[in-house]
Amino acid sequence: PTDAEADGRTGAPRADAAAPAAKAVLLPVVGGSGGVGKSTVAVMAALSCRKRGLRTALLDFDLQFGDAADLLGIEDAQRLDELVAAPERLAVLPCAPGRLAVIAPPAHIDAAEAVVAGAAPVLDWLSEHFDVVVANTGAAWAEQHAVLLERAAKVLFLVDQRPGSLRACRHALDLCGRCGIATSPFQFVLNRCSKGSTFTSIDLSCALGGARVSELRDGGAMVEELLAAGLAQELFESGNPLIATVESLVDLVLPPSMAACSPAPAESSRKQPLFKLKSRRQRRAACL
Repeated sequence: PTDAEADGRTGAPRADAAAPAAKAVLLPVVGGSGGVGKSTVAVMAALSCRKRGLRTALLDFDLQFGDAADLLGIEDAQRLDELVAAPERLAVLPCAPGRLAVIAPPAHIDAAEAVVAGAAPVLDWLSEHFDVVVANTGAAWAEQHAVLLERAAKVLFLVDQRPGSLRACRHALDLCGRCGIATSPFQFVLNRCSKGSTFTSIDLSCALGGARVSELRDGGAMVEELLAAGLAQELFESGNPLIATVESLVDLVLPPSMAACSPAPAESSRKQPLFKLKSRRQRRAACL
């Protein structure tokens, strides 16, 4: 045999080695401050990707107070610190098209620093086995933000209707500039928009020097009520005005080949509820 045949090589590349495996789109959801809706948008964006039939992971990288699994009603999600300590556990994550793998933050907030230091191999594995990795983040900007932003294909940067949210956004952008983190992947998003909103996307764009800004509709009390009950999937399927704008936002930031994927069969993250939540107004009326 030739030298190439002896060590397993041939003149033509093997079909499974013709090209490197495609890497996942890493999509962090960030904000300059707390309370801008990062968890909600991250969960809805992940469900939107799952609906497209994409292999989707929802990584809760709010390492101290992340609640993405709670919003989905998932009590037994794999925790990031456990995956860092035992990488072989990554193999149990559902990687099939149209499935959603949820990775929760550590159970103890003092584990955050150690998790950041060991997160790179987990991120590498997720990138190789999924099409999209949506990452929720915390309010306090720290090393974990840099770990994600340096790898991200796109970043959803949320601002809400509070003036303080805009100021916090500017502080975060200043930090990125001083740390050498590129802001070109940032897609700015103005959350909780309605007819009576303080700001519009045009206002925010002008304040950020002409940056492109998308809007997310205010979903009202239904959003808070369903998420508090762990019914994120039900919210996603409810026709709430927030959801249509999240889906349009996902269309904008995903590569065209992914945005055009066919919808997958609905997969609820929990059993169907035995009751239908009533609005606050309906509950008050029932008590009269």
